[in-house]
Amino acid sequence: MALAAFFFLLPVNAAAQSVTNESMPDENTLARLVWSTMITLDDANETGNYAVLHQSGAPEFVRSQSPEKLAGLFSELRGRNVDLSRTLSISPSWDMPPAINEAGYLRLRGGFEFRPRAVRFDILFRLSEGDWKILGLSVVEMDASPVPQ
Repeated sequence: MALAAFFFLLPVNAAAQSVTNESMPDENTLARLVWSTMITLDDANETGNYAVLHQSGAPEFVRSQSPEKLAGLFSELRGRNVDLSRTLSISPSWDMPPAINEAGYLRLRGGFEFRPRAVRFDILFRLSEGDWKILGLSVVEMDASPVPQ
């Protein structure tokens, strides 16, 4: 059974700044982006204060969401006391290669294979003021994949 909190702001601005492949962050930066998102969400879930997560977003995210709305979106994850801080102990694995699309959005989709409950994520970032900012976020706790025999 999956436990999910999901939010995605789908970009509709065709005039978004394009980013070239040379702008792809290195592996350490990609892991740091995931870890910082997980720890920010974990802190929000522990305290019930989603202001920092809210401010971590791209301008579109900040305009369309409020800390109260984020609290509602992640209420089930918070209510189940899912410990996202444990994601800092290992590197994320990728379900699909990290990529920057034509509009310049960076998508990171993968997880942390803990046993018996894994943490899966799908995060969309946009470069804003020189930093990658959250545009969309999905976090799921689910049964871990079976160990290959």
